[in-house]
Amino acid sequence: MVQFSNKTYVVTKILTKKMDKCKLCKTNVADKMNSHIIPKFMCQRLFEDAIPRHSIEINSKGKSKKIQDSPKENNIFCTSCEKRMGILETYFSKKIIDIHNFSNVKDRIDLETISNQKHLVCKNIKPTMFKLFIYSLVWRSSISKLNEFEKYHIDDKVEEELRVFLNDNLKTTHKELLENIENNIKYPSYHFCLIKPIARNKQSRGIFTAFNSGEKAHLLMLIDFAVFFYTDEKSIGSTLKYYSNKQNEKVIIATGDIEKWTELNRMIVQKMLNKKNSM
Repeated sequence: MVQFSNKTYVVTKILTKKMDKCKLCKTNVADKMNSHIIPKFMCQRLFEDAIPRHSIEINSKGKSKKIQDSPKENNIFCTSCEKRMGILETYFSKKIIDIHNFSNVKDRIDLETISNQKHLVCKNIKPTMFKLFIYSLVWRSSISKLNEFEKYHIDDKVEEELRVFLNDNLKTTHKELLENIENNIKYPSYHFCLIKPIARNKQSRGIFTAFNSGEKAHLLMLIDFAVFFYTDEKSIGSTLKYYSNKQNEKVIIATGDIEKWTELNRMIVQKMLNKKNSM
């Protein structure tokens, strides 16, 4: 009888536990399970191959778990906000395909060269919409409690500023999203740069990681893209500043040859290993 009573108490305690509020709207209950921190279409190449690939996650107790999907987290969003995020992601899933196939969509994306450095100018993406998408990646990575994002966190003040921007401008329908973006929207003004390999093939497949590369500098490595985000004017170097999307006139994506892209990924992995060995 005592055991039954204890079990009943435990079950009742779980059922009556107060659920957290949605981290985006801060109003509704965070009832959604398996919310992607980074959209699946941004990470799917990590697992693509003739033989199914997977990654291994090892927790602090040394237990390993096979991973075959991009990081997902429970109870951070409500149903409505998950849907709003989904509308934005659906829109950009098609734009990302264009970016990878830029040579076939010359009417929508220009390949420009200045001082032997090639970069893409996406004429089919509105700069404010691009900010909405990139800020959603940065913000979700910063608020996540998953191991993959443990070393990635932006300033609390900036994090809240991005949350408000996202909450105010994400919509529940594709039509509303497009109509809203035509308005004169006030947006958080921060430097961020994207770099991608000029070609997309097996040799260009990069790593997945997220970390702060400085107190005000943050990096997401997303297989095919490197996303640099800066919360001050001093942290961004002069070269990357040229490719910054802080301006709101055009969408710029820097490109590099596969050798340089591979070297960037290798350098980051080596930096992570050196840091781990020094601990």
